[in-house]
Amino acid sequence: MSSEFDKSLRSMAKPELETLGYKFNGKRRFTRIDKNGNEQTIEYQLGVRSMQGRFTVNLIEDKVSVRLTKLRPTLTSKIVNRLFANYDPWWKGLFLPKDRWWQVSSFQNEMDSIVSRTVEDLKSYGIKWFSSDSETNT
Repeated sequence: MSSEFDKSLRSMAKPELETLGYKFNGKRRFTRIDKNGNEQTIEYQLGVRSMQGRFTVNLIEDKVSVRLTKLRPTLTSKIVNRLFANYDPWWKGLFLPKDRWWQVSSFQNEMDSIVSRTVEDLKSYGIKWFSSDSETNT
């Protein structure tokens, strides 16, 4: 199953992320150096043990790490954040985006589609996280 996953990274993620300046290491990691000299890493992580057969996407910069799915807002989290923007009740975290692991498929077309969706989320949310994180570090 991981061979379909690796093929999808090469055929779907690599071309898209290379246009954004990321270099593929051939082993599920994409890195680039930003204008401030910080290394930005996108890591496709295969699950082990109870998460075997699944994968997630980690964003790593300056020893700070976040999962891609934690950045993608849901409709509920958007509403809660809008209503309680200046107030942070303890239960607000219940409505924030949750961690997600995608299923690895043994069908190449399906795996390509799943990896393509992660790349779209990276382009919409992940790359912006790197930018906002870099701004807070300067």
